Amino acid sequence: MTKHILLSCLAALAASLTIQAQTQSQSTTQSTTQSTDQTAEYLPQWEEGCLDIHTISTGRGDACLIIMPDGTTMMIDAGDNGKAKDKQHPDNSLRAGEWQARYIKHFIQGLPGNGKIDYALITHLHNDHMGSCKEALPAVNGYLRSGITLVADEIPYCCLVDRAWPDYDFPSKGKVLSANKGFMEEYFKFIEYQRGKGMRMEQFQVGSNKQFRMKYARKAEAGFEIRNLCANGELWTGKGRRCTKMYSGDPMLFDENMNSCAIRLRYGKFSYYNGGDLSGGNYNIYPSQERDFESLVGPVCGEVTAMKANHHGYFDTCNDNFLNALDPEVFIVDARSNNHPVPPTFSRLSRPDSGRGACEYYITVDQARQKLGEELWSRFQPWGHIVIRVYPGGESYQVFVLDADSLDYRVIHKSGLRQL
Repeated sequence: MTKHILLSCLAALAASLTIQAQTQSQSTTQSTTQSTDQTAEYLPQWEEGCLDIHTISTGRGDACLIIMPDGTTMMIDAGDNGKAKDKQHPDNSLRAGEWQARYIKHFIQGLPGNGKIDYALITHLHNDHMGSCKEALPAVNGYLRSGITLVADEIPYCCLVDRAWPDYDFPSKGKVLSANKGFMEEYFKFIEYQRGKGMRMEQFQVGSNKQFRMKYARKAEAGFEIRNLCANGELWTGKGRRCTKMYSGDPMLFDENMNSCAIRLRYGKFSYYNGGDLSGGNYNIYPSQERDFESLVGPVCGEVTAMKANHHGYFDTCNDNFLNALDPEVFIVDARSNNHPVPPTFSRLSRPDSGRGACEYYITVDQARQKLGEELWSRFQPWGHIVIRVYPGGESYQVFVLDADSLDYRVIHKSGLRQL
């Protein structure tokens, strides 16, 4: 009996010690997690006079948020290609448009627009820039919700701009409808509904530097400008608002990428280029033989501090003429595929003997890592949401990368402060 009691006591003591050890281990883990959270770095809050350019990572399409020096907000594209094979970030619990809206709402809190987006621009009418019928959420206000239409459900647009409003007939109505089959009809329903709620609709005005302006600006921010460079095969000449055609053949042979809207933003000494999927060369899947618009846009744009790669760095973009003209210090690939960027393009544009100045390379997702190989991949900074913060006056800037798989947008990389 005594022996059995002794064994029972020893067993109880061992169990007690095990539970105590487990509790201490859990306590240590929680303490470490809490300590990590407490020491995590976050993007400093936007302040008046700063310019922020956010390239938002979802893995399903392009999305950019600009906060101008006075707090005016501009969204460029809100894409969702609806392709399950393209890994979505942070996960698949929400649609890409919902993740984009969540991100934007986080960073526009407290701005003068009272929770609205002052300007939304769709660079061209492809699903990875505006949304798709695939995996779209059901209609609530009479249209399917994906990308641009889904973001608007959560954050109203004051003004929406695209390349083709109001007739959508360049180069023909049929070509416009086929650019994003099924979803264009949903987009038209969306426009009708939102205009009834007060949203202003405009066509992109090539050559203008007045279409996207600071709405809450003081005279101290007079050094800010967004110039509309090209769209629909039309190019700003560099003088006034005059434009010229970039083509002489049949625009019915154009693919939608050729119609992309491109802008150049300037603030003090800082400048930034975004041109959607503008083309820079012929490729066998496209019928037009006049696809090198990059070589024409480059000299008109001129040198920039930072740029988003045209067409995600695919085979037909980022040619030497264009890159030599822009000569960026920061090069951003908004990627959504293992072909973004393709090895030949990235190898050419990042080669040390290119003659261009020093450049840092950033990318939104890591799907291309295997195809690029480690030598090319190592040229990128860590992937994620990419934020360029330009400090008051446009004399200096810094680049931050935020964790695209976390829900608190912690900083995982920041560059040094760069003087201009």
